[in-house]
Amino acid sequence: MNQSDHLENRRLLATPGAHGPAELVDSDVQSISRAVLLLVTTAEKITFETANNPPPTGSPAHDLWRGSEGGYAIDGFITMQYANMSAMDHARGFVSLVRTPTVRSTALATIARGALESLARTWYLLARENDSDFVYRVLSLLRSDLRYSELLDERIHTRDGDAVDPAERREFYSSELKRLGMPSPARIDLANMVSAMLDAEMDKSDGRMHYSALSSIAHAHRLGINTFITTGSDGDITGLAAPRPVVMDMVGHLVAATFGTTQAFVTFYGDQTRHVELLETAMQRALRILVPIMDSIWPDS
Repeated sequence: MNQSDHLENRRLLATPGAHGPAELVDSDVQSISRAVLLLVTTAEKITFETANNPPPTGSPAHDLWRGSEGGYAIDGFITMQYANMSAMDHARGFVSLVRTPTVRSTALATIARGALESLARTWYLLARENDSDFVYRVLSLLRSDLRYSELLDERIHTRDGDAVDPAERREFYSSELKRLGMPSPARIDLANMVSAMLDAEMDKSDGRMHYSALSSIAHAHRLGINTFITTGSDGDITGLAAPRPVVMDMVGHLVAATFGTTQAFVTFYGDQTRHVELLETAMQRALRILVPIMDSIWPDS
C-alpha cells in the first residue's frame, strides 16, 4: 500500500535548509564517537575526583559543606555526582547507537533525552541564587523524587537494606523546609529544567521545543517518528533511518549541555586548575572535530 500521502507533519529537530547526505556517513560516525567520548571521559574524571575528595577550601562547595546545613549540602553533592554519572552513561549509549547502523534510529532521541534530563538535575542545583537556595533546591528535589513511590505505596530501601516509607520521608523533607524557614517545596518540572538548561547553554530560547521534539520521538508520536520514516521510489514505507541533520542537532545540544553543566560543576568546586584545563582542552578538541560537520550541513547559519 502506498503511504506517501500519510507522511505529513514531519517534525525536524534540526533547522531547515540542511545540506549533504541524508544519513550519517562513516566519517560522521567516527567523528561523533571521538568528540562525545572525549567530553564524556573528561566529565566522568572530574565527577569521580570531586566524589572522592573533600571540596577545596574557598570553593562554594566547601562553604556549603562547612555551613549550618552541611548534611544537606552533601546530599546535593551526591545528587549532582550521580546525575553526572547517569548523563555520561546515557551519552556512551548514544555513541553505541550511532556506531550500530541497524539501531541507528529513533532510540537515539530517547537516549539523548535521558542524558539531558540527568544533566538538568545538576544544572538545576547549580543555578541556585545562594547557599540557602541550594539547600532549598536539594530538599525540594529529594522530596519530589519520592512522589510516585508515595502514590504507588512502593516499599523502598536504602543501599544498606533499611526500609523507607516514602510518604513519611516526603513529609520529613517538608518539615525540614519549615524548620529552616524556607518556602513550600518547589515544583520540580523536568521539562522546565531541561528547557532552562538548553536555553542557557545554547544561548537560544527554543529549549522547550527541542525537548518536546525528543519526547515526541521517544513516545512514538507520529509527529516525531515521521522524521525517521524511509520510503522507496514507489512511496511504500521501507523502514526507519536517523536523518543526518537530526542526529547532528542532537549531538550539538548534548555536547553544549555536557560542557556547560560540567563547567558550572567545576566552578562550584573552586575552578581547580587541573579540572579547568581538562575540560577546556576536551571541549576545544571536540569542537575541532564537530564544527566542520555542522558547517557542511548548515553552511549559511
